[in-house]
Amino acid sequence: MRIIGGTYRGKKLSAADESITRPTSDRAKEGLFNILSHYLLTQGKNWEDILFADVFAGSGAIGIEAISRGAAHIFFFESNRVARSHIELNARGLPECYAVFTNALTPPPAAQSVDIYFSDAPYGQNLTERALTAFYKTGWLNSATLIVLETQSGENPVLSDEFELVRQCGYGRNMFSFVKIRESK
Repeated sequence: MRIIGGTYRGKKLSAADESITRPTSDRAKEGLFNILSHYLLTQGKNWEDILFADVFAGSGAIGIEAISRGAAHIFFFESNRVARSHIELNARGLPECYAVFTNALTPPPAAQSVDIYFSDAPYGQNLTERALTAFYKTGWLNSATLIVLETQSGENPVLSDEFELVRQCGYGRNMFSFVKIRESK
């Protein structure tokens, strides 16, 4: 596993075995970051402006990919002890990374909302929706936050009424659902 673009392109990453984490393929990461970069361009933003939350972070590969592209700060959320040790190893020396080693279902209150929320929860455990709601209630998300939910291909996340699905893209076994907070009428 490696970083595929930006300043740290080619950097090899350490990961727990696949019984603990499920690395996103290089092809899927490339597609995701092409979409995110285009989105930022249409919003008049640069990666340097971005606060990014990598939830159920596993090895931290998605967050480190965002740092490599220039993101201002990454917040990793991971509760598994083995996965956390890999995040610490992979993020060593990257001052823009902040590890929040807590359960994603009970995040601490946010000092500031993030611009991009990325979640790759374990499949089949209904954690994606529960974590999203918890982050919304604790101030990590606002109406400008782009929410990206990675699920297995063919799985549609169940969203509460506060959220609306904007777009979905599939890359092999990976499905990315792009979600926004629903505007009040």
